[in-house]
Amino acid sequence: MKNIILILIGLFIIIIENSIMNYIDIFNISLNASIVYISIISLFVKRNEGALIGLILGMLKDILIGRFIGVNALVFFVIGYLYGVLQDKIFKENVTTILILTLFSSVFDSLINCLLLKSSFESEKILFSLVKGTVFIPVLNTVFALVIYKVLIDFVKKIDNI
Repeated sequence: MKNIILILIGLFIIIIENSIMNYIDIFNISLNASIVYISIISLFVKRNEGALIGLILGMLKDILIGRFIGVNALVFFVIGYLYGVLQDKIFKENVTTILILTLFSSVFDSLINCLLLKSSFESEKILFSLVKGTVFIPVLNTVFALVIYKVLIDFVKKIDNI
């Protein structure tokens, strides 16, 4: 039941991200709320649950808004699995840890998307796209994680009892 709730919330975030947040540009950069969401919840669910939720949400994002099927699924799965493995080895209640992991997730997502989807960068120079994806987008996502981390952590802990 907990996983279904987390997947439904993730689906809601993907829909909001695509319908509203993509039109709120900050210096021509859109927020990737779904990567922040999967980064945070993966620290508070079991390793296999984080990977499964990441895979499902990644496939849903690919189906709903992705250009190629499987790219987001791969990225979300890897993040969910890795952070599930790390959850016993790090102090996940510390905001700095959450921010560093969100920054890493955003850089990983941007690099994978840039490498696999380099044909989508036709109108921009590839170097600018790499800088944008490895510096500006991760910083924006990290700031967003700073804003929502406490609410999301409290929520995941509450539904853990379900």
